[in-house]
Amino acid sequence: MAPGRLSGILEKLPSVPSPDLIVGMDTMDDAGVYRINDTTALVQTVDFFSPVVGDPRTFGRIAAANSMSDIWAMGGSALTAMNLLCFPGGKLEIEVVEEIMTGSSEKLVEAGVVLVGGHTAEQDEVLFGLSVTGTIHPDKARTNSNARVGDILILTKRIGSGILATANKANPLRSEIMGPMIAAMERLNMYASDVLNDYDVSAMTDITGFGLLGHSLAFARSADVTLEFNVEKIPLFTGVMEYVDEFFPGGSAQNRKYVGENAYFDPEISGKMADILFDAQTSGGLFFSVRADQAEEVVTALKECGDESTAIIGRVTEYKAIGQDQPRLVLIP
Repeated sequence: MAPGRLSGILEKLPSVPSPDLIVGMDTMDDAGVYRINDTTALVQTVDFFSPVVGDPRTFGRIAAANSMSDIWAMGGSALTAMNLLCFPGGKLEIEVVEEIMTGSSEKLVEAGVVLVGGHTAEQDEVLFGLSVTGTIHPDKARTNSNARVGDILILTKRIGSGILATANKANPLRSEIMGPMIAAMERLNMYASDVLNDYDVSAMTDITGFGLLGHSLAFARSADVTLEFNVEKIPLFTGVMEYVDEFFPGGSAQNRKYVGENAYFDPEISGKMADILFDAQTSGGLFFSVRADQAEEVVTALKECGDESTAIIGRVTEYKAIGQDQPRLVLIP
């Protein structure tokens, strides 16, 4: 669902107020956080989607990495998961279902997450994902709402997977394009989240369906700041410039509509590059703000742990409301 429409619906829902709800739906964070006691809070999330690659086991691995990521984006530890599978009964071979679930389980094992059950339903389209539960100390949840002016913005994975996945469905792409993209989508954000426990990270999210700029807008609004991006520093998947014009997904266009006039683009930034910044990602990287004096060290540590595409892509600046003229997102070459 388009982010603007979703946020409008969520605002109208009846709800039970609770002093123990640390992170709810109002900030468009990655997961809910609910205090159990003084030392433990639950972190809960759910996600599912249609296949982004043709191989079912690979799809299962990507879906699991994507679903668990929201726990790590909040700084939590993932504990249990439940499968969610919709498929066309009688039309999809049982071996395909087994492969999807096997791929997912491989990632659960890698993360040390216990599979406790799930649910299936028959429908025309294949959808798969997981509901994941984790824990965190109530005082240590990393939300998207505390970015500080002067902090540096860092992204751990390349972007452009939505465009390339759409192109691959039309005509299989070269292995030198698909290989790195699949490897990135299968990569668990658990490792980067663990590294960041040693640094002064003020705010964090992961880049998924709302694209880099869609998630960044929620990030900026929640903290009442402006995010300034150095576009040439943003890492892109190989080949994405080649395919963006023909295969920019419809869902990504909704991200552009949602951000609207909240983003200012320097005239030197190409239309192709602007489209990529709105591209909906699957199992994208962590995007966070960190103290300026720690930024270079953080990048080095993340690269050493295996997140080799990690890059400094911008900074947090003060938001100065002047009528409707001040954007939340500023994009410069």
